[in-house]
Amino acid sequence: WYQRRVRADVRTRQIEALKHMLNLNSSKTDSVWKILVFDEYGRDIIAPLLTIKELRECGVTLNLLIKDKRDPIPDVPVVYFVMPTQENISQIGQDCKNQLYEKFYINFITAVSRQLLEDLAQSTIESDSVAKVGKIFDQYLSFCMLEQNLFTVSAYDAKACSYHALNRPDAKDADIDKCISTITDSIFSLFVTLRELPVIRCPKGNAAEIVAEKLEKKMRDARRDPKSELFKDQGITSFQRPLLVILDRNVDICSTLHHTWTYQALIHDLYNLYLNRCQMDIDGKIKNYDLGANDPFWSKNKGKPFPEVADAVHVELEDCRAAEQEIKRLKDVMGGDALADNDQIASTVSSLPELMEKKKRVDMHINIATSLSDCIRARSLDKFFEVEEEILSKSTLKESVLDIIKNTDVGTPDDKLRLFIIYYLSTSDLPDSELVVYKDALQELGCDISCIDYLTKLKQISNMNVVAPTTLNSSSGSYSSMSNMFQYVKASSKFMMEGVKNLVVGHRKLPVTRTVDCLAELKQSPYTDDFLTLDPKIFRKTDNMLSVMKNTFSDIFVFVVGGGNYAEYQNLMTYAEQHPGKRIFYGSSELMDSKNFLDQLCKLGSAQA
Repeated sequence: WYQRRVRADVRTRQIEALKHMLNLNSSKTDSVWKILVFDEYGRDIIAPLLTIKELRECGVTLNLLIKDKRDPIPDVPVVYFVMPTQENISQIGQDCKNQLYEKFYINFITAVSRQLLEDLAQSTIESDSVAKVGKIFDQYLSFCMLEQNLFTVSAYDAKACSYHALNRPDAKDADIDKCISTITDSIFSLFVTLRELPVIRCPKGNAAEIVAEKLEKKMRDARRDPKSELFKDQGITSFQRPLLVILDRNVDICSTLHHTWTYQALIHDLYNLYLNRCQMDIDGKIKNYDLGANDPFWSKNKGKPFPEVADAVHVELEDCRAAEQEIKRLKDVMGGDALADNDQIASTVSSLPELMEKKKRVDMHINIATSLSDCIRARSLDKFFEVEEEILSKSTLKESVLDIIKNTDVGTPDDKLRLFIIYYLSTSDLPDSELVVYKDALQELGCDISCIDYLTKLKQISNMNVVAPTTLNSSSGSYSSMSNMFQYVKASSKFMMEGVKNLVVGHRKLPVTRTVDCLAELKQSPYTDDFLTLDPKIFRKTDNMLSVMKNTFSDIFVFVVGGGNYAEYQNLMTYAEQHPGKRIFYGSSELMDSKNFLDQLCKLGSAQA
């Protein structure tokens, strides 16, 4: 699987690596039945990539968590896929001692230390079970590939690398170092999987710089090590190398708090997508929905404005109804005197499973869209989106932020707090007397305003102001009124949304996208002129670092330290679509929804009080 492919995507490479691992790291095509044992990290890496059916095709008869009680199955081999921790090493040693399985194939998600490896060896020697251990591998797969162009460090232990963990005032050096190392190992694993060495760009003076320098050293050391095969002759001499842009979350606070409008981002904001799954209350029943690459409707529409998605759902539903009518017509023909077209009947019968699967997906998206529409109307989210767009585009506000905060008919306290934070960070000259008025109004609603205190200090330190953005395309125009636009009719399996075509007229380039545009196209900009350039291929720092910057970049990897969001991801995907030939991959230490980020900001504010 290590053979280089032309422009292969990361997700495909990671799936190939996992299947190779499940084939006992062998090139043999005959699959052996086996048990798969993973920890929470391994589970979350596999979950978005391989279904139970696909695991079964790889010979996995049973998959279990390492910490759960497991019965002996002595005539079947086992594949472990775990982080190299002392707890996991001890458990594997105990499993060997108890001879739970026929043969042990141990795969560590990231590189195991010499000390832990010696501990495992000592344990198996003491229990006389050395012969049970088949192979031990470092897989370098410590990243969650949620989509073809989207990845995170770890969904399981996101708090360990969160914005709060990196910025809390009482953080110990050991905790920060562990967090930085986890992020570095994750990005390193991604490029080992690709067998590529990127050119690294990052701003100075924040966590992004620390990660970038540690990553560059790790890559350079791996390439220099004569025993290491991680980057040996695998595309590193390619004329077109990838660009890795590492940024800090503080580059843009607003995008994570901004009320969004696209289908995927709305679901994450309102229902928290976790490993491509969301949970909703539908008619009093809790429903779990999988939203992944196997759903063609989702793949096609996830980045579109919600009203367009509602229309698309209706079209899909009408197609299903037309197919059902055709089946009913053929059934009537078969039951009557008329001669039926045998070929047409056979074709219709063979398409029934596909039709039923499509109808199931359509029903799921009808339920999701209906629930989203209910939330939008109940909280007047269209109004918040409109006002925030006016703020961020430096347009004249149709209604003051204070009036919206005091309006009891719209939004929740958190909606109003998010609106104010965006207004506050986008305003450079808000007098202290006015700030007090806003804080008092928010406190009356029961908002935790400690996050404002934190952002005040952050704003003072970084002089963080949002510049009026450019647009992603040539379209122009103002945002029309969107009140009462979310109307739907659901009856007899019919779903419609009316009058919502003009929800969004133009697309803004978010700060992350503007940064990527400047760096990938080698444009001069005050945003990026002082960015560091690091190249792990250059062994001596005195070498000409600018020599690698003569050509623009086609493959760009963006990583946000401190957490990312779906709005940035979709903004970058839109940019890539408008620049044919460019591929952009977006990653972060975690994917945050607005509530998660607000909670972290409030904790930071309370800690500094």
